[in-house]
Amino acid sequence: MDASRQDYDLDELDRRLIHALQINPRARWAALAPIIGVDAVTLARRWERIVEAGIAWVSGHPGPELRGPSAILEIEAHPAATLGLAQEISADSEAFTVDLTAGGREMLVLVATSSMDALTEYLMTRVPALDGIRAARAHLFTSPFVDGGQWRLRSLSAEEIAAVERTIEVSRSPRGRVDSQMEDQLLRLLGSDGRATVAFLARAVGVGQRRVRDAVAAMTAQGRLDTRLDMAKAQSGRPVHAWYFLRVPAALVQRVGSVLTRIGEIRLAVSTVGQYNLILAVWLLADVQRLEAVLEEKLPGVSIADRSVVLRTVKKEGHRLNAHGHTTGEFSPLLTNMPQSNPCFE
Repeated sequence: MDASRQDYDLDELDRRLIHALQINPRARWAALAPIIGVDAVTLARRWERIVEAGIAWVSGHPGPELRGPSAILEIEAHPAATLGLAQEISADSEAFTVDLTAGGREMLVLVATSSMDALTEYLMTRVPALDGIRAARAHLFTSPFVDGGQWRLRSLSAEEIAAVERTIEVSRSPRGRVDSQMEDQLLRLLGSDGRATVAFLARAVGVGQRRVRDAVAAMTAQGRLDTRLDMAKAQSGRPVHAWYFLRVPAALVQRVGSVLTRIGEIRLAVSTVGQYNLILAVWLLADVQRLEAVLEEKLPGVSIADRSVVLRTVKKEGHRLNAHGHTTGEFSPLLTNMPQSNPCFE
């Protein structure tokens, strides 16, 4: 399986399909077929191969209205202990992304918890107890400007992008309240497979298909469900993954954030409380210096205080990855700020 995952190469049709699912992750194959230019059966078969290879995957995560406090954790570790430490941290539900890096830190961990008390407990108790850590610094999230789910391939034309956008279903009653237990069940099921069918979800939850369809649409409209496609960096056409740590005058943070939304290489941009007040994650073709020149040109008064290049991602948005950046099939749901009913599924 590992060999097949490593050897599978995307062709242009695969990339067009992935780009379409980045725009509408739960789009019906029949709706995408005339846009992409092949039949629905071919699209379904292609997607199955891509998922089986671990190259791309769709997940449903708690939306902004359900997310608890988050932080970026910088970890300095003894080199011999770094990989084992990353694997241990990846087992924590609180750590939803774990990157091994070269630069001023050996590891960057994106942490999310259900409450500020839980975040404090994790940072003050769990992290210091880990063997091999030399130092750790946390940067609390304040305002996100760019999220990884907004990053796109460039395989569809502007007209095709607009056509895919028109396939997005809008809830007929976006203000309707979804039962909390049902909401929790749907989040757990969609976390491991964001394209799970309405029929499958209805059977698992034990309600009718129309109710599930309306619930998923309402949760999305209310910012309680964020369905997104992620993919292996090596297959993205942007093989260099880097983190930037910026210092921005307080009065300029909002303006700088709006500029960053227009730079296509940026996957994550978030204002933080800590040594740096704006942190970026970027995927690049190769030239790190070119992006830095663009940032300096577009953002006068902003200084790049530090940067790190990612050597390997061990965990991404709850999904464990292998050494090639492909999914292993192991997934842990992201934590939310609502009480968990801990349902059990067969």
